[in-house]
Amino acid sequence: MKASILKFIDAHREPVHIANVELSSGHIEIDRKCRLSVRYMAEVLGIGQNTYTNWKKRLTDKRKGARHANNTRYTESDRAQAIKALVLNPDMSPSELQAKYLDEQGIYLGSVRWLYRLLEEHKMSRSRKGGKQKTSEQDVQRKALTATAPNQVWVWDITYLYKTDPQGEYYYLYAVMDLYSRRMMHWEVHNTQSAELAAKFIETAVKKIDFIPVANSELKLNGINSDSTGRILELHSDNGSPMRGSTMIAKCLELGISCTYNRPRHSNDNAHMEASFRLLKHGHEIEIPVSFDTLKQARTWVNEYYLWYNNIHRHSGICYITPQQCYECKGAEIMERRNHVIDEFFNTHSKQKKLIEATGRKPFWKMPDKVEVMPFYTKRSKIKNKIRAMKMDSGEYAEVGKKLAS
Repeated sequence: MKASILKFIDAHREPVHIANVELSSGHIEIDRKCRLSVRYMAEVLGIGQNTYTNWKKRLTDKRKGARHANNTRYTESDRAQAIKALVLNPDMSPSELQAKYLDEQGIYLGSVRWLYRLLEEHKMSRSRKGGKQKTSEQDVQRKALTATAPNQVWVWDITYLYKTDPQGEYYYLYAVMDLYSRRMMHWEVHNTQSAELAAKFIETAVKKIDFIPVANSELKLNGINSDSTGRILELHSDNGSPMRGSTMIAKCLELGISCTYNRPRHSNDNAHMEASFRLLKHGHEIEIPVSFDTLKQARTWVNEYYLWYNNIHRHSGICYITPQQCYECKGAEIMERRNHVIDEFFNTHSKQKKLIEATGRKPFWKMPDKVEVMPFYTKRSKIKNKIRAMKMDSGEYAEVGKKLAS
């Protein structure tokens, strides 16, 4: 319809020759050519000039709530299958659900956006908390710890678990996570938190992966050391007293680990670890008890939880595969299988294939190239430091001092 209107207006915008005009007052002879305006022709056809201009740019309606062409591309059986999957998995987001069906059943449910539209259509969409708008790359310069494979950067932290009796006291969960794969490498629950327990905890975690420390004679005082394969293991944490204790620092130096910490008053520098604790305490898949009666009960529950987390939980940061699969470097193989299932779907749905070829928005799964943590400074603070240095160089502060002295 839109294309035919555009074609009609463009075809009839040729100049019209006017030779004679009959008016009530008499006859007028005119010999000139006139072109009908776009505004006039658009109004005759029942649209506005702005609508014509927008249609010339693109025929797809980008307005919120507009009908989408690909709604009719899916068959009724595809629609019924997708709705059934959404109803049977109310706790999964469309992205997670799509990944699950691709991996476990070899079925492509449809695009993620289409699944969200089905949720909205059937009033099943849940409200999601909005966050602060991300700062653009032009406003923020980041210097960060970067992991491109497992066992390059670890993050760790300590959190509280409530005791039943006495109230107001806690058990302390120590946990260390591989940044790239999100796999929980080691965890322990204790009655107290201290640098001594932290040092033993990290040593146990390091031994699990057969990390071989360098000889004492080769240790570098700056804490940057590598194992027998030349890797440097970075260990990041916040500024808690167990993390910065002398026993903990000495143990990391002995093990050949490079330690980094959050910036002062920047609790979100260790965001990946904090997010894992949030899932542990507020997730709905495995609900945490309100409190724990004994230390043994707390340890048993934490063991069961992290076995589920590592082997069953589909993590959104690693394309909805499990942390164990990512740690074992199976991500690329799983992504390839998913993309193969999607290709087979489009080969049997010609109308949908034409649509994605026209829009260039074919679903494609790909593992993240890198994971970063801990931005060190922003562009604003960098400029502030530069201005302060310029003032010092110009002697402005010295002049002020002389005036005050006089």
